[in-house]
Amino acid sequence: MFFLFASSLCFSVRQAAASEEAAGKSPGTATPADVDLLSASDLFAAAPAEFRVEVEVRSGAATATMPLEIWRRGEALALIRLLAEKDRGKFLLRRERELYFIAPGSARPVKLAASYRLQGAALDELLGLRLERDYRIAGLAESNGVVTFDLVARDPKAASPRLRWVVSRARRLPLRADLQASDGRVLRVIEFPEWSDARRGVPKRMVVKEVLRGGAPIEIRFGALEVRAVSLDLFDLENGTARATLPAPTPPAAPSAP
Repeated sequence: MFFLFASSLCFSVRQAAASEEAAGKSPGTATPADVDLLSASDLFAAAPAEFRVEVEVRSGAATATMPLEIWRRGEALALIRLLAEKDRGKFLLRRERELYFIAPGSARPVKLAASYRLQGAALDELLGLRLERDYRIAGLAESNGVVTFDLVARDPKAASPRLRWVVSRARRLPLRADLQASDGRVLRVIEFPEWSDARRGVPKRMVVKEVLRGGAPIEIRFGALEVRAVSLDLFDLENGTARATLPAPTPPAAPSAP
């Protein structure tokens, strides 16, 4: 979307638009079909209301991974259980926009900043961005069947005030997300290179790259997804009985013989 602040800019803006058209891009406002495409690619909005999913987080070329288990009940409640032996009994608990760390033997949960990152991965990358609910379409462009949505957060205090969401029109799946500051600078890039079930929009692997801070990419792998009822007691800040009775994690399979 282009805004002309002075008549002297008209020619340069038209010239830029012509260059984009020559490159196969068509900047403009969203049509109903575009809005439908954004909705179809809104992965976490289409997720089951209650589920458990296994996740592994790996930093760069490191051989060790951080195994996690996410229990989710609706949009407001999520529990992340850390499964590594050294982290047994530790949880991250999200209630609405508040985040807490729970350690075994601690007197009370510790409140964390909403921007807290787990081994380099922000919780929104693990728990999902709600595009239609949290963002509005400010503009879009399309080239060779790839649609790039320019999204602006409805809440100015959002962790990512702007979001560039890149979608395959034919597959109706996201290819990449550029999380941006309010001035348009790209903070992080999320790529979706592999799918467990592309038809249902279930990712198998995500790659998170820090643009401003640099560092090794973070790879997030999604394992078994179980659609099931999730007890409200898991999210009780004062009483951890339900969390203590969660089933023991399944040990990793032994490597097969060569």
